[in-house]
Amino acid sequence: MKKKSILICSFVLGITFICLLIRFAIPQAGNPDEWIGGYEYLELYPREDGVNYYTDYRITIWKQNNEYYAILQGDGWFLETWTLAYVSGDDKKITITFLQTLPGDRLYGFCERYEKGEVLVQFEREGQKIITEWKALRDQHPIFIESEDAIMGSYFEKVK
Repeated sequence: MKKKSILICSFVLGITFICLLIRFAIPQAGNPDEWIGGYEYLELYPREDGVNYYTDYRITIWKQNNEYYAILQGDGWFLETWTLAYVSGDDKKITITFLQTLPGDRLYGFCERYEKGEVLVQFEREGQKIITEWKALRDQHPIFIESEDAIMGSYFEKVK
């Protein structure tokens, strides 16, 4: 009986040791806390008549009950959007996914601007730069809407 108890204790300790090795040996992804704050992208479109068009996107990311959310605002040339989104990812890359159209959006009350769960945009850190991959949000951008190619580059900057 004593030998059986020693074997069971050894087995439990061995499993615990293996679990701890796996936990600390495999790198764990960071959480998106580093993304909390405000981001902005402003682009001007000069015209020959001296009137400039612009697009201005603002994204605010926050944490609530261990979940991450974002408000996306777009103003300017052919642009008047307010969207609530869900944020997922880690400290290196996040995905911003559509939840619902908000009051202030010209489509509010008529229809949703995107499909629920549709990816709007992704951010990835590359040194000090934020690389943006435009997804469904590109359909609201007056320049990107025509392109069928993937659109990636340094567009947004952290402002808060």
